[in-house]
Amino acid sequence: MPEDIVPLLHRRTDLSTFLIHLTRDHQQAAARDNLLSILIAGRIEARSCYGAAAVRASQDPDVAATQRCVCFSEAPLEQAWMLTREIAGRGVALSQYGVVFTKSYGRKRGANPVWYQDITPGHYWLTNPVNQLNEISRRGQSATIVSTPPDVTGPLILSPIPSEDPILKLTPFIEQMGPTTNSMKEFWWEREWRHVGDFLFMLPRVVAVLAPYAEHDALASDLAAGPGKTEEWVAGRVGFLDGTWGLERMIAALAGVDEEDAGPIPLYP
Repeated sequence: MPEDIVPLLHRRTDLSTFLIHLTRDHQQAAARDNLLSILIAGRIEARSCYGAAAVRASQDPDVAATQRCVCFSEAPLEQAWMLTREIAGRGVALSQYGVVFTKSYGRKRGANPVWYQDITPGHYWLTNPVNQLNEISRRGQSATIVSTPPDVTGPLILSPIPSEDPILKLTPFIEQMGPTTNSMKEFWWEREWRHVGDFLFMLPRVVAVLAPYAEHDALASDLAAGPGKTEEWVAGRVGFLDGTWGLERMIAALAGVDEEDAGPIPLYP
C-alpha cells in the first residue's frame, strides 16, 4: 500500500521543521537589543530590500515599499551555528541572537522560500526573462503573454502602481547563485525564506529564543519584567537555546531536563 508522505518527511533530518530569524548589530542598536525589541513588540520589521528588483528599489521609494523583507533560514536547528560565522565574501554579519518559529506557521503568515537562479556563464537564460520583465515594468510598458492562460485574453498590462505590479510581487523571492565579476555568490546553502513586509507573530508561536548560553537568564529576566511582558515570558514557557549546541542538548533544554543531566555525562559539584 502506498505510504503517506507526511510521516516519511518527518524522518528526513535534512529538512527542518523550523524557520530561524537571526538579528544583527545596527548603528541604532545591538543585536541583543534588537531581539528584545522583536519579542516585546511581537513584530519583526522589514527594513531592507532584497531580490531581483533591489537595485530598482534603491532608486524608487514606491518600489522599495514592495521589496522590503524579513529573512529566515530553514536550516536544521543544530546547524544554526554556521549562519553566525564570519565567512569570506559574505556581506551580512548575523549574530547568535534570534527567534525560531515553525515553518508551517511561517507559511501561514506568508513566508516563502527564495528561488536561486544559476548565473554561471552560459546559464543566464533563467535571469534574462526576469530582468526583461523588470525593465518592462520599470518603463510602464505592456508584456506580451507568449502562452496565454485560459483566463487571460491579450497582453498582460502591467500596473503603474508598484504594489499591484505582478513582477514586483515575485522579485523579493528571486536571488542569484554563481560567479560574479569579483567573487562567488553562493549563498543558496542558507536555504533562505522571506516574508514581504513586517512579520507579525503571537508569542505562543515562538518555538525558542536563540542566544549565547551565558545570556539566557538575563534575557528571561528582561522579558519577564519588560513593557511587553506576557504570561509566556513570566511563566518561562518559551525555551532558550544556544545556537552552538548540538541537537540533543537542544532537545534536553526544550524538554526541561536539569542542566546537570543534559549531557552524556553528569556535571559533578
